[in-house]
This record gives sequence, structure tokens and C-alpha cells, in this order.
Amino acid sequence: MIELIERQTKIFSKEAIPEAIAKILWQNYSKYIEIEEPCLRNNQCWKLTAKKNYIGIIPVTSNFIIRILPKTSIHSIWKMLDWVDDLCSLKFFDQLTDCDHIEDLCERLARILAKKILNRSKQGLFSTYIPETSRLNVVRGRIDWNDSVRSPWDTRLRCHYSRHTVDIIDNQILLWTLHQIGRIQFLFDSHTQTLLRTAYRALNGTISLQSFSAKNCRDRHYHRLNEDYKIMHIICSFFLENLHPSHQIGQHQALPFLVNTAFLYEKFVYAWLKENLPTTYYLKAQEHYPFNDNITYKIDLVIYNSITQEAIAVLDTKYKTPDKPSNNDINQILAYAHFKQVKQAILIYPEKLQYHLGEVIHNVHIKTLNFSLDESPDKTGKTFLDSLFPL
Repeated sequence: MIELIERQTKIFSKEAIPEAIAKILWQNYSKYIEIEEPCLRNNQCWKLTAKKNYIGIIPVTSNFIIRILPKTSIHSIWKMLDWVDDLCSLKFFDQLTDCDHIEDLCERLARILAKKILNRSKQGLFSTYIPETSRLNVVRGRIDWNDSVRSPWDTRLRCHYSRHTVDIIDNQILLWTLHQIGRIQFLFDSHTQTLLRTAYRALNGTISLQSFSAKNCRDRHYHRLNEDYKIMHIICSFFLENLHPSHQIGQHQALPFLVNTAFLYEKFVYAWLKENLPTTYYLKAQEHYPFNDNITYKIDLVIYNSITQEAIAVLDTKYKTPDKPSNNDINQILAYAHFKQVKQAILIYPEKLQYHLGEVIHNVHIKTLNFSLDESPDKTGKTFLDSLFPL
């Protein structure tokens, strides 16, 4: 295993990274890792850079793994996950605070998921009635008389009826997640792998294997009969969102497990602001602005006045720690302000910049603020709100 830090470059000898491994990295993982070929200037060493804002594990081969570490404390990632996925309110986030690596978090969450699935299987999986229509030799439910009149020669009657089954989306999400988790077994010890296999067998056979995304796990309907599914679906969402498509073909190949920290930071700031904004304002995330027929911009955050419904500020999160905002950052937020016709444009960084910005440019007040991850979100969030208002 070799380790990199997101957005940082590290040099490795050819002994540490054989040429065959370097070729696989270049061919299959260039989206996440930039690799420069050896040259005389760097003594025949490989130069690797963790691109974008991903942390996690890449199984290059069965015995060569790359771990990408966050540039901030790993506990900052857990704090953001807590807010984004509502882990704390579900009473088990405290169990995760001592995790020091992404593997620790995955191990703990996978065990929780497997145990909850096994417990629910013993109690009985959530089931419901689903409508079906088919031609039957024996009447069941309601006969479709219109169809019978049109085809009197058919002795089988077309019936509409309800079938009681456990093969429903709530359970299919669990089976699909276990199926996908089985492709990242390199993250788990033997005990966790056994738990996951046992949970998979408890569902397999009665539940059909259907493909789902993290989006399918959210905003589902829960009530007293399936309320325990909420925590399971949140964990499923975490795994499905961070499993990345592999270059390898086949269902049994390993998948990279990578958390997009820039996207997570954006969702964290949105979740905190949505919860804590004064009631006179409301927030929209990822708002689309059609520039023309072929180009559409996505604005991170827009604050609206609740009474007038007018946009009053655009905000853009930047999960990076420069000395000062780049020209691209400034041009981007100014364009957003122009699109929404607002006079406030805010760039948000996880750390305080050495050279912060607070200028009026073309009648737009553009400023840089920091929403720190070093302390509790409530404490740093209050400081952030004080700096943000009055708009």
C-alpha cells in the first residue's frame, strides 16, 4: 500500500511502483491520479499527484493498493458526513468518531448494516401488497370484463389482483448494496466479510437483484412498520455514492471506494445553512442557469428573501486552501452574481485565507468567508453566519 494526500504530489522509486503498476494507473485511474513517467532529472522516479478532491482506496491490483488521505483531519470528514447523512440524529455517529482511516469508517458502517439486516431478517422483512395483472385459470381479485369480451375464446381470465411480497424496493436496495460492498472486501477484516456474506444469503433468493443508485436511497417513505429501514438506507446511500465505476469488466472485480471531499463540503455547507438560516431567508442548491441552448451553469448556493422571493446572494464553496482566491474563482462568482442579478457574491473556503477579499466590483460586493472544519460545526457556523449577515 502506498499513500497520497489529495491534491498533493509525491515521488516514488521504480522499486516502490513497478512499471506494470504504473501502466495500469495511467490507463485506468488517470481521472483520480496523475502519473509522470521517470526521467533523468528525478532519478528515474515516478511522480504521482492525487487529482481533484478524492480520498479513499484504489485497488490497483489484488496486492497493490493506493490510499488517498485528506489534506485536513480525517475527523473533519466525519463531521461533514454527520451533517450530510444525518448520522448523529440516528444515535450511532458517536461510534464512528474514533475512526482514523476511511477503512475504519467503512468497516464500522458495514458491520452496522449487516447486523441490522440480519436482525430484520429474523423478525421478518418488511412486505407489502403490489398490484399485478395476468391471465389466470382461476379467478383472483377483479376480472377485466372488457378484455374478456374482446377475447371470448381465451379460457383464461385477465385478472387484476394484489400480491403480498417482500421483493420490494426497500429490500432490493439492501441486497444491491451488499452485492456492491462485496466488491470492496479489501476494506474489511474476515469477521466483517463473514457478516456481510451471511446478510447477503439472508436476502438472496427471496429478493431480486436490481441496480440502484444513492439517490434511490433518499427521501423514501417510512412509518412504524419500516422505520428501522431508514438507518440502513442511509448507510446504503453512503456506500453507493462513493463506489466508483471500475475499468475492470465482470461482477467480481474490486471497485475503488472514493469520497469526493469537494462535493461533500458543498453538501455540508448547504445542510448547515439550510438548518440555521434566519427564517426571513431560504436556500437553493445546485440551481441551474441556462446560458444558451448548449450551455447550462450550476450555481452552488443561492439565498432568497422569503417574503419577496428575490435572490439576494450567490455562494460558491471551494474545498481548497490557497493564499488568496484565484482569478477563476473570482470570475466564476461574478458571473453567477450577474446571472442572478444580485449584489452579494461570497466565496467560501474551509480555512481562512491569508489574503481575503472584500471588494465592490461592477456594483457587486464580492467577499471571501471561511467555514472551518477544525471545530464543531455549530461554533464555526455561528462565526460564519455573523460574517455573512447582514447581506
